[in-house]
Amino acid sequence: MRATRPDPLLSFWQAELQETPHLNMTMSTVLYGAARQWPEREALVCGDASGLGVLRWTYQELDYKASKLASGLLNSGYSPGDRIAVWGPNDPEWVLLEYAISRAGMVIVTLNPLYKRLELLFALQLAEVRGIFHAEEVGGVQLGDVVRSIASELPNLLGIHSFTQGIVQMMEQAPAQFECPEVNPNSLCMIQYTSGTTGNPKAAQISHNAIVTSALNSHRRYGVNTGDRVCHGFPLFHIGGSGCFTPGAALIGATSLPLRIFKSDRALQILEQERCRIFSGVPTMVIAMLEDPSFEQRDLSALEVLVIGGAPIQVEMLREWERRFGVGVINGYGQTETCGATSGTCASDPAEKRAVTSGVAMSGVSIKLVDKIGTIVPHGVRGELCYQGPGRMIGYRALPFQSEAQEDDDWLHSGDLATMDSQGFITIVGRVKDMIIRGGENLSPTEIEGLLLQHPAVSQVAVVGLPDSKYGEEVCAAIKLAAGSTVSAEELRTWCFERISRWKVPRYIVFIESLPLTPSGKVRKFMLKDQLQKMLLPNLS
Repeated sequence: MRATRPDPLLSFWQAELQETPHLNMTMSTVLYGAARQWPEREALVCGDASGLGVLRWTYQELDYKASKLASGLLNSGYSPGDRIAVWGPNDPEWVLLEYAISRAGMVIVTLNPLYKRLELLFALQLAEVRGIFHAEEVGGVQLGDVVRSIASELPNLLGIHSFTQGIVQMMEQAPAQFECPEVNPNSLCMIQYTSGTTGNPKAAQISHNAIVTSALNSHRRYGVNTGDRVCHGFPLFHIGGSGCFTPGAALIGATSLPLRIFKSDRALQILEQERCRIFSGVPTMVIAMLEDPSFEQRDLSALEVLVIGGAPIQVEMLREWERRFGVGVINGYGQTETCGATSGTCASDPAEKRAVTSGVAMSGVSIKLVDKIGTIVPHGVRGELCYQGPGRMIGYRALPFQSEAQEDDDWLHSGDLATMDSQGFITIVGRVKDMIIRGGENLSPTEIEGLLLQHPAVSQVAVVGLPDSKYGEEVCAAIKLAAGSTVSAEELRTWCFERISRWKVPRYIVFIESLPLTPSGKVRKFMLKDQLQKMLLPNLS
């Protein structure tokens, strides 16, 4: 059951805070409690790096390994409060490190395994990382070689450790006796990078109790039960992977099955063989599984719920998913800055609500929609979504506390435009600024524009998102070439692939004579986006 208490006229949902107080727990104590309550239950099931085997750890095993690795960290010269980066895909070692770093009183810094060299250097420098653990290889790239190539530019770096031999050695050398340092649940637990509207990624700093409370609330909203097997496609460097589904499983007593790298046939195989009750991911993953040639032959009778985040879907699509999977579909919305859990629908909500809207506020969360001067707007009127609740980040690292995402009255501004109906259901309708959401990834046009401007043939550039049936949006770059210069779209894409992550590379590159500008010289992106959509996607205009 869910109480309904929106303002009768205005887009404002007031939380009843007494119903969900902050959980006074660290990530370490969450795992410790699970190991005592469900010692023999599988905590983690995931494939190994070879893709051939499946690793299974019970809560008792994971708890023991986390203590051993935490002891090894402290024995290796690291101290409580140090920032330790984790760079790799959804390997079991990632989850082990998350708990071990917490148990040692240190701060985990999550890194996208597809970062290029300069992206990695920026992230490590901003967080002042003391140590880094890395997978051996991702996409043919030896991650250790990349880290070592920039080590001289990281004066704070004490050690570089691999997921394999590095972790093994650290655990072997750990003292037999381990005394867990005392950790304040209000202290910093995790640094997650999120694309900012100013171009460079921002380092969101998140406390233990923010993660733990939000994880429990989201799992309750989504109907996760003790003993459930939950498969998810979220990367562990995302808040959905490490901040929601990892601690959420331990709090509920469920089994977490993170996909190492999403592939439709592999995901279906795991859902079938492991008898998963819940799958969570972005819409593109569900579409890919439905399109997989093996879908109709799969026995997915154990599957009951799809939890979708990252983008809204059409009602017809939701109904097709429910019919073909034989499940209920739940939609949710959140940001890194709110531990990924701002609002969500329930299985009992009408199909129209579960498809188009992002549900109502999570327990303990207040939401208001405001206009440009901060006035709360009426129901049905667009306004910027503002958040207040237990999952709010501490703040961005290396930015003033009152940054563009904060207000003096403790409300966090999401940057997303939304509407709220009389029942409190919110619908995301756009962004205050022009962030692009491609397949659930937030992309900064400013970052991509800054890169393209480094090419000698590019004089001016503007990047916008265009609608796409598979990814939600695709990146489009409108470019004015420098006088006398020539370059093809394919040459520019190849140049980009060498410098930024592949999903940031524009799918569409259009060469134009001039950009539409305001009198002050700023690009009229709404006008440009309309022009480009009519040119490239006339059937959608």
